[in-house]
Amino acid sequence: MKAQDKNTGITKTFDSYEAQLVTLYPNELIDFLGGLEPLKRINIFGHRIIFVMMEMLKSTQVHKLSVDETKDIISNDLMERDGRFVSLQDIRMEEIEKRRLLESGKKLAVIEESYFADNFSMFQMIIPTKALNDNGNIKVKDNSVFHEQLKILKALGNHTVKSNVGEEYLITNFIETPIFNKGQNYIRFYISKATAKMLLNNIDGYSKVYRSILFSTPSTMPLNVYLYLKKKLGKMNGGNIKIQKFIDDLSLASHYSKKSKLTVFLDGIQKKLNEIGNISFGYKIVEDSIVFSLYETNNAAVIEYQSIDDYRGKNALKYIKKSRKLNDKQMVYIEAKMKEYGYEKMSTVTRSRLDVNIVGADYLKWFVDKCIELNL
Repeated sequence: MKAQDKNTGITKTFDSYEAQLVTLYPNELIDFLGGLEPLKRINIFGHRIIFVMMEMLKSTQVHKLSVDETKDIISNDLMERDGRFVSLQDIRMEEIEKRRLLESGKKLAVIEESYFADNFSMFQMIIPTKALNDNGNIKVKDNSVFHEQLKILKALGNHTVKSNVGEEYLITNFIETPIFNKGQNYIRFYISKATAKMLLNNIDGYSKVYRSILFSTPSTMPLNVYLYLKKKLGKMNGGNIKIQKFIDDLSLASHYSKKSKLTVFLDGIQKKLNEIGNISFGYKIVEDSIVFSLYETNNAAVIEYQSIDDYRGKNALKYIKKSRKLNDKQMVYIEAKMKEYGYEKMSTVTRSRLDVNIVGADYLKWFVDKCIELNL
């Protein structure tokens, strides 16, 4: 995807952005929100709000009155609706009751306001906090984590909206007039048609974010590393990244340049992605680089990468061939067994304690005998 800088007229490619949240949003949306620096203020709770906003716009019908209906409501105190005459006051009370039900958190709501800020059409979004916590499965200390992010989202995406009638203009932001009350079960705010259009145009790119990572961690870091590696190495299922570039791109603290600190960090992210991601990674630190290998986890619904069992099996075969000094012909039987039973079962053989001096034909004989002993 490409986006054009309004000030310079220069078209930016996706690779123009290399920092923290580079793959989370397409260029057009990054530019709309003000660039990379403002995005760094959005934490995991803010990203959940944006994700749910996109889900709402994608799946929820936008309710709007027709021009004729609006004129009737404005000009008449009594009108026919659904075969009955109702007063304007009745209509107002019905709308208030509908709004009350929506705000009670029973469902997500997107409502187009026909008149807002002197005739500037806006969408009001009502989001139950339960939706931001994966139907209550994710625990937060209190709803203030979302209230704080509303303030940040309110400061992003500055743009101008023309009025529906006349030549008036409204300066607005990504969201407008956020409303919340501590202890209540929803948040609500307005968005312009420009914001709604921007989100709708970028749903496909954002939907590639693996949902469980966004809703199963209190930190953006597993999400950032996941997206970073998927963009950098996803097509090849692996590759090398310089340690300093990895640190700079993900805005990590400088102490991660120490390999001992970096190892602890990568082990933690790897473990988390194994639990909640559709892909995770194996890695090896070699001099000033990290060698990554991506693999599919047990959480994946669609096979895009080699499975974690395949990944471990291939690594085990490489290690056996090198450490036991086997040639290609001697490896045929071992590779066939690994393919037939998989790493998990064959690990009872490959991880058995055995003198390091047993190599070549002697190792192959031992391997065959061990398989027979274990009925493999």
